[in-house]
Amino acid sequence: MGSENLTVLEITDIIWDHTVKSEELPEELNLQWDSNEWDYNQVLNWLSGYFKVTVNSFNVKELEEKRNSGG
Repeated sequence: MGSENLTVLEITDIIWDHTVKSEELPEELNLQWDSNEWDYNQVLNWLSGYFKVTVNSFNVKELEEKRNSGG
């Protein structure tokens, strides 16, 4: 197998819906994205779906791509 680039997104300053009480919701995280293409709404939908909580806002930026060599 060849090598492929992995897109890593740094998501910070996550503001969750305040009507949900949970100590386990992160304020920031790094997320390995399956594509080189992404936008704010895609990340918003992923966060809301994964944690099953509405996200009010967040900041996101793409970190340096990391190379993954398949074995």
